[in-house]
Amino acid sequence: MSWTRIYSLILKELLAAFRDPRARIALIAPPIVQLILFAYAATMDVTHVPIGALNQDWGLASTQLISRLERATAFSDIRHYQSLEEARAAIDSQQVMVVLQIDQDFSRKLARGETPSVQLLLDGRKSNSAQIVSGYLSLIVSQFAQDYAGAQALAPPSEIVARTWYNPNRDFRTVMAPSLLATLTMLTVSMIVSMSVAREREVGTFEQLLVSPLQPVEIIIGKAAPGMVVGLGQGVAITLIVVFLFGIPFTGSVVVLFASLAVFLVSVIGIGLFISSLVANQQQAMMGVMVTLMPMIMLSGFAAPVQNMPDWLQPFAMVNPLTHFLVIVRGEFLRDMPFDLVLQRVWPMAITGVVTMSAASWLFRRRMQ
Repeated sequence: MSWTRIYSLILKELLAAFRDPRARIALIAPPIVQLILFAYAATMDVTHVPIGALNQDWGLASTQLISRLERATAFSDIRHYQSLEEARAAIDSQQVMVVLQIDQDFSRKLARGETPSVQLLLDGRKSNSAQIVSGYLSLIVSQFAQDYAGAQALAPPSEIVARTWYNPNRDFRTVMAPSLLATLTMLTVSMIVSMSVAREREVGTFEQLLVSPLQPVEIIIGKAAPGMVVGLGQGVAITLIVVFLFGIPFTGSVVVLFASLAVFLVSVIGIGLFISSLVANQQQAMMGVMVTLMPMIMLSGFAAPVQNMPDWLQPFAMVNPLTHFLVIVRGEFLRDMPFDLVLQRVWPMAITGVVTMSAASWLFRRRMQ
């Protein structure tokens, strides 16, 4: 293996990737734009949501309950309806996500010390947000009933006090923004690596590369180096934006984070090289990357916990390098993840990188025979 030949190939690949001004902009601008959009738009937090109220009681207790809803910061305004048909029409037209229906005997039952019922009409088309709003309303109603009973109510035998570790304000952006360090670098690096070989096949220089003195291992290293440089550079930029622009504290080790990022990039580069060794042009490479990356993101725990997936899907998630790196990123940002726990997530990514790199090298060697 000649490091001179490897250096020449790396230099050629870097020049090919950064020579075009439009290519340089495409490597820098889209990840930053996607980071900002995901951090602010892709959120599970529910704030300033209009809700409906169907108050069929109009007693003192129901009026006080409605006033509590009006003071809640999660709701922008309370829209009052006179009939169930109006409430249904408001949900059908998506004017409100939830309608709180208070029965006619609400105040009377409270005065008697009985437990009145309050019905929530939820828009199932927005299941996650409606469930969160339902939790807010249920908490407000139960707290109101307890306060209204006052001294007449017996003290509860126990009380639940919730403490949120690592994210005290329960800000969804605090979890989402660091996770983009993994997904955005994976998307960019896999595109760069897979398109490089396909581009050479289209312009006819891949055959020249195969008949050159370069060995398959040298070709693999030369093709992987630009992706590693771009991935680490994007990782630095995204980390700085997350910490200084979004104000999300970094509690772990920078060395551990970027060492893990390097191992993760090796696995992503191996997947990209394996895809590029199978396709014939850039269009096929792009399709191959998209077909591969979407299941990887869905199975990684980025949008839903892996534990919530069916048992037969969880083994596929555990061989996914993105699954392990997301745990490392969130752990290093939010809770100073211990090094021994990081190692438990690093070695599966390293195995994926070795397997995919070896498969790509074998395919390149086969083409040279």
